[in-house]
Amino acid sequence: MVISQRPAKVNRTVASQCNNLIAMRLTNGDDQAVVRRLLPDSLGGFGDLLPVLDTGEALVVGDAILLPTRIRIAKPMNEPLSGTIQFWDRWADPAAAATLDKAVESWRRQTLVK
Repeated sequence: MVISQRPAKVNRTVASQCNNLIAMRLTNGDDQAVVRRLLPDSLGGFGDLLPVLDTGEALVVGDAILLPTRIRIAKPMNEPLSGTIQFWDRWADPAAAATLDKAVESWRRQTLVK
């Protein structure tokens, strides 16, 4: 099994040996091109789905499935704490704005002046 967030960085020989492919949303053109090359010629149009897949959706192709399919992956019971922040909620929160000065000061201390 090969798992990568950047298929373009996976060795071509390694990727070509995989009989099954589960691809989630890819917005990088190089990564999309790699996945498209791994798809059979008759399924080239499926590569167009890669940048528009929703969070938790995937394209599944290969020997393990009868037909190429767009699936939704169930959320894990114990979700990781790495989700995207709710930008608009945080932006409007006055407590978050109160710490802005502290963040800027910390940033300035890290800047090297020559």
